[in-house]
Amino acid sequence: MRITSSMLAKNYMGNLNASLSKLDKLQSQLATNRKYAHISDDPISVIYSNQAKYKLSRLSHYQKNVETAQNWLLQAEAGLSDLNEVIKSAYEAAIGAATDISTPEDKRNASAYIGQLRDQVLQSLNTAFGEKYIYGGYNTTGYTDSGKNQPPFTINGSGHLCYNGIDATDPANSPIFDEMMKDVLTFDVGVGSDVEVTVNGLRLAFFGNDPLTGAPKNIYNLLSDLYETVHSGASTEDISSYLPDLQTSQSHLLALMAEFGGRTNRLDILSTRYAQDEINYTQMKSDAEDADQAEVIMNYKMAESVYKAALSTGAYIIQPTLMDFLR
Repeated sequence: MRITSSMLAKNYMGNLNASLSKLDKLQSQLATNRKYAHISDDPISVIYSNQAKYKLSRLSHYQKNVETAQNWLLQAEAGLSDLNEVIKSAYEAAIGAATDISTPEDKRNASAYIGQLRDQVLQSLNTAFGEKYIYGGYNTTGYTDSGKNQPPFTINGSGHLCYNGIDATDPANSPIFDEMMKDVLTFDVGVGSDVEVTVNGLRLAFFGNDPLTGAPKNIYNLLSDLYETVHSGASTEDISSYLPDLQTSQSHLLALMAEFGGRTNRLDILSTRYAQDEINYTQMKSDAEDADQAEVIMNYKMAESVYKAALSTGAYIIQPTLMDFLR
C-alpha cells in the first residue's frame, strides 16, 4: 500500500501522545507516591490494598477493645486486692482479740477496727470504673430505689447484704441469684473470641453456705458478725470460730486473683500479636499502593529520552510545507 505523508504524521502524533501519557502517569506516581490513580491502572493492587485497609480497620477495633478490657481488668484487680488486704487485716485483728491476754479495752479497739474494715468491704464491692460499677454484672449503672440511684451492693434494715435491692443472704432468693451470677461483662477481642473483664459481684462476695442453716456466706456479713462478737467481749473460742471462714474467704479471693492474672496475660499476648499484625497489614497495604521511587524515576528518565527522541525524529517525518519555502 502507498504510505502518504499524512499517514506518517498521523501515526507520529498518536505515538507522541502515547509517550506523553506515559510521562504523565510516571510523573503522577512520583508526585503522589502511589502506583495507581484509577482502578483501571492496576486492579490487582487495588484489591490487595482494600483487603489490607479492611483488615487494619477491624484490627483497630479489636486493639481498642483489648485496651479497654485491660483497663477494666486493672480496676477489677485493684478491687480484689483491696478485699484481700481487708480480710488479711481482719484475720490479724481477730487473732489479736482472741488471745488470753487481750483486755476488754483491746477488744473494743479491735472491734472498732474490724467495723471500719467491714465498711471498706462494701465500698470495695461497689468499686467503679468511671461511672460504671465493676462488679455489677451488666448492671453497671446500679439500680433505682425510691427515685434514687443506688449501687449494686447495699445493706438493708436487718444488716444483710443486698444485691440490686434483693436480700442476698436469704436462701429463698438463691434461684434468682443463680441466674444473675451468669451476668458478667465481656469484651469482643477477636474473631469469635471474647474475654470476661470482671467478675460477677455475687461470685465475689459469697464464698460458701452455712452448714447448719444453708444460708450463703458473704464477706460483708462475716466481718459484721465478727465485729458484733468482738464488740460484745465474747470468749476466745467464739472469736476463734471465725478464723476458718476468714481463711476460706481469703482463699476464695486469691483464686479469683489468679484467674484475673490469667486473663491479663491473655490480653497482653493478644495486644502483642495485634501490634505485629498491624505492621504486617501496613506492609501489605504499602506493597499494594506505594510506588518504588527508584524504579519510577528510572522509567521516567527512559520515557523522557524516548519522548525527546520522538520529537527529534518528527522533524524528519513531517515534510516541509510551502510556508517553509516562503520563509
